[in-house]
Amino acid sequence: MHKIQEQQLKTFTSLNDFRRQKPLPTKRRGLYWFWTNLSNAELEQTITLENTKEVPIGKLVKYRKGLSCVADIKKYDFKIVYNGIGGYRTPTKAFGLRERINQEISCNDYRTGTLNLNRMFSLENWAISYFDFDDKENIEILKVLNSNETYIEFAKELENLWRLEFGTPILCRH
Repeated sequence: MHKIQEQQLKTFTSLNDFRRQKPLPTKRRGLYWFWTNLSNAELEQTITLENTKEVPIGKLVKYRKGLSCVADIKKYDFKIVYNGIGGYRTPTKAFGLRERINQEISCNDYRTGTLNLNRMFSLENWAISYFDFDDKENIEILKVLNSNETYIEFAKELENLWRLEFGTPILCRH
């Protein structure tokens, strides 16, 4: 878990740079972390659209004040507030980690769970980091874990283990 943490910290970039420079290729699989430099008091003022699957940011921050199990990882003036899994491949189609990250930034599909950051915030206040399962350097880290599970099962397990080791980001619902 510490190697995964080390690698994801190396990918830390502002959301604007992530969108402009596209450092992550399409159709990759992995884990991602959203960071913000906004205070919890500012996040608590966020209002979620009704009848959507937007993450209820304000409500989650309000209810989780002071909990000791909330992740407290900082880099520069940013802190981790959310993480998730992205990407999959089948013989006939693929959906990537980069595409999932972009859905968290801007998605108006009422069926898709999303932070929908672009609707509520200036992206200047947000950053992203990720662990790319398909990066050659990271494949060696994953080999050590030696899992026979499917990608999604394995990724969910790694996401849970990361949260147990480093804390649950305040905006994660599950």
